[in-house]
Amino acid sequence: MQKLLRPLPSQQAHVTTQSIRQFVMYSMFTLGLGLLLCTAQYAKAEGGGKILKWKDENGTTHYGDNMPSQYTNRENSLINRQGITVKHNMPVKDNADELNKIEQAKSEQSKKDKALLGAFTNVNEIDLALERNIQLDKIALENLKQERATHQKNFDSKKSMATTFEQKKKAVPKDLKADIADEQAQISRLDKSIADKNTAINDTRKRFEEDKKRYTQLKSESGKQAQ
Repeated sequence: MQKLLRPLPSQQAHVTTQSIRQFVMYSMFTLGLGLLLCTAQYAKAEGGGKILKWKDENGTTHYGDNMPSQYTNRENSLINRQGITVKHNMPVKDNADELNKIEQAKSEQSKKDKALLGAFTNVNEIDLALERNIQLDKIALENLKQERATHQKNFDSKKSMATTFEQKKKAVPKDLKADIADEQAQISRLDKSIADKNTAINDTRKRFEEDKKRYTQLKSESGKQAQ
């Protein structure tokens, strides 16, 4: 009877192969699931444990979980909880050059602001300083205008004399022609000098107006911070 119930050799082989296949599939599934869980846990731990290190425009070092957007193009580092730098980010050269220009401009503006606040105590002093700065230019401008008027008068007189010669159908003397040309050249020179002096005065006014506007802004910001 036992011999009759015993499985045939072919049946035993079939059962054994199927069991091995199921075992291998189960093992692969378990291994894949384990790797997936490990990866998720590592990512979570890495994301939750990161510390960022960066410097602001004043060179002050900062640490935090999140870095302000204005510093993302600066040199920064990623540090783990043990204080070990795991990643060091360098800025792109073009961005670095642009940032250097911006920082240099800010530094120069800061120096100008300090000088402006140190030179004046109110906006009226800026107006007085403006008048003192353009006073000499105004005097020089008036002298140029008077000189031009003199040369214009001489030019008109000599030109009238030349016209008289022409009306009488006589040749205009060479000396008179030379004098007319010289007066005309002097007038052209003076016109340019007058234009340059006016430009200089306007530029000075514009500079002092900008200083006054900046001074008022700085004083306003200082008053708000004091409150």
